[in-house]
Amino acid sequence: MSETVYVTSKTIFLEELKPGMMIDQDVYSAQGMVLIPREHILDEVERVKELLTTHGIMMLKVRIPEEIQQMAKETPRPTRQETLQERQAKVFLETIDEKCDRLKAEFQRMMMDGEVNKETLGERLDETLSAFEADINVMQLMQKVRDLDDTTYVHSHNVALTSHLIGRWMELPEEQLKELTQTALFIDIGKMRVDEEIMQKKGRFSDVEYAAAQKHAQYSYEAIKDYHFLSHQVAMGVLHHHERMDGSGYPMGLKGEDIPFYARIVAVADVYNALTSKRPHRDKMTPFEAIRIMETEFNELLDPKVLYLFLNRIGTLFTGQRIILQDGRTGEIIFVPRQNIHRPMVRMDDTDEVIDLNQTDYRQLKIQDFV
Repeated sequence: MSETVYVTSKTIFLEELKPGMMIDQDVYSAQGMVLIPREHILDEVERVKELLTTHGIMMLKVRIPEEIQQMAKETPRPTRQETLQERQAKVFLETIDEKCDRLKAEFQRMMMDGEVNKETLGERLDETLSAFEADINVMQLMQKVRDLDDTTYVHSHNVALTSHLIGRWMELPEEQLKELTQTALFIDIGKMRVDEEIMQKKGRFSDVEYAAAQKHAQYSYEAIKDYHFLSHQVAMGVLHHHERMDGSGYPMGLKGEDIPFYARIVAVADVYNALTSKRPHRDKMTPFEAIRIMETEFNELLDPKVLYLFLNRIGTLFTGQRIILQDGRTGEIIFVPRQNIHRPMVRMDDTDEVIDLNQTDYRQLKIQDFV
């Protein structure tokens, strides 16, 4: 009987374990007890999976027998066909311009005191939220929209989608969810009254320019406050979406829970979308860079309950996303941790190796972009 030859050592998920693989590390419990010793040859795979799952272990390092690796190489990959989700994603991306053009037309009418009725605004809201009717990952699709010019209308559309998602995670009643989304849709309508040269400036604002840009919140409020079918809570959310928990925001420097409820939610969505969008003075950031900044620089500025709910939930939405690392290699995000969310685990395309960006060896390696 020939001796088994082990040719590859790699870290894999439990689901990938096969009989004949050799454990290439001592596997410990949280209490420091050895659950499986190094060099153990897998036989009863299901029992091992059950044991490790019970102890919260999802991945481990193994050595792979030559015959298993050879079989994997010889197994032909199935011909790939476009999935339903991919077709739905195409529709989302192909119609975003039309949706934002119609949104722009309504914004212009509202700013010029034109007649805008409840039914028309309801249609714009329904168009925006139609993305949730398809079986697609809205947050991953929105990242592709970043490649378009980030106009006020694209930003408003994306903040509305993000706010709606947060509201669903908070399990808000249907009426509150609708009002929250309306709030997000109208937060930046007032930018149409701010000098375009200021809004498109690439350098740092002067004090005068910053004060002028800040007025967009007041202008947005004034544009919608007299529409009887938009609630007072919506108007207050629009007016105060740039307030900050420590009182450093505007227009009134409100603190903590004095900031209206909808405004506190929309503020998280607004900051995230601003960071991940191209701006005149900087390029767009990846969601994981935005998450890092929100974790470290906004934890005292945004409502912590909303912020941490958002950060913990959004990371998982990028599982399966293909990325490019700083060193030019490509891979797929396969796991997002609950701490240091911005440092996920990635399966590399060239070696099939799983690397943990949170480990010391990879701390200098960053996600450069999404594919």
